[in-house]
Amino acid sequence: MRLPDLHGIAIIVLASSLLANPWTAPRKGQEWKLEPPSPEFALPTTTDAPVVECAECHAEVSREWQESAHALAWRDEHYQESLKKRRQPELCHGCHIPEPLLALEKLPRKPRPRADRLEHGVSCESCHQGPQGEMLGPWGVQVDAHPSAVSPRMSGAGADALCAACHATNIGPVIGVAKDFLASGQAERGKSCVGCHMAPIERRWAEGEEVPLRKGRSHALQTPRDPAFLRRAFALGLETDASGSSLVITNEAGHRVPGLIGREILFSATLLDGSGDVLVERELQIDSRSYLPVGGQRRIDFQRKGSSVRITGSHVDPRSPEPMTFLDQELD
Repeated sequence: MRLPDLHGIAIIVLASSLLANPWTAPRKGQEWKLEPPSPEFALPTTTDAPVVECAECHAEVSREWQESAHALAWRDEHYQESLKKRRQPELCHGCHIPEPLLALEKLPRKPRPRADRLEHGVSCESCHQGPQGEMLGPWGVQVDAHPSAVSPRMSGAGADALCAACHATNIGPVIGVAKDFLASGQAERGKSCVGCHMAPIERRWAEGEEVPLRKGRSHALQTPRDPAFLRRAFALGLETDASGSSLVITNEAGHRVPGLIGREILFSATLLDGSGDVLVERELQIDSRSYLPVGGQRRIDFQRKGSSVRITGSHVDPRSPEPMTFLDQELD
């Protein structure tokens, strides 16, 4: 059987996963309903993502990948600029153009960079190609195009370890947020990187009307560039005692927030009286130095009592032309 030249769609899953509250199960009706990232917030530079051979059979999955940061892993202009400032830029390549991570008996501690198809960034083979050239996945469906096999690295703790091969790394502006997740004990509670960063989706896994619909995971990847997804990282509460009202912000993500150097999150809070008039205005900014750890809290104390709080949140990403508003609501 001739193996096709397999290059393309990336489904390495970020271990920097925004997860549900690890200490309490979500209430009925409050479960996360993840959707693919909002198209209007897709990174503008992903529109020229390369066409890959895998798309001949896996067109929908390929389109999802083209909306992901993994498709940009090598071509991202900010990444390329940052390499010019590093003494040993080659140390970064292993996670931006990785060789197949599952081709070895054990996951590599330091992924090796491949020498070709650099524009594909984190490609299909990076996560799916096994030691004998077989394609690994959660199903192992046998097809004529290539041999297939089921891999424990495609779900649960196995997938978390696959993500951590790159996302437990601390280098340059990158923070190894996978270490936060692995140390938090959330995996033992049934949480996973895939569970939050790859939205549930139902589609045909390959082209052809005879191919049945199947439940799977979107390869577009949920990231903070989607405002609805970022909003889920925080729980908000309004508390009032004798000293006044306070807004409590809790990090419900599976890692610190923000999870990259250069990212900033700004909360603007306004305390209102019963008539809706402004009593006090406050701001809180968090960044890679003042980050919120897993389960961590920040309080905005107004030092007087009010009836409600209007809060907005914006996310500053150096890859975006302007801050993105992800939160705008009133608490009472």
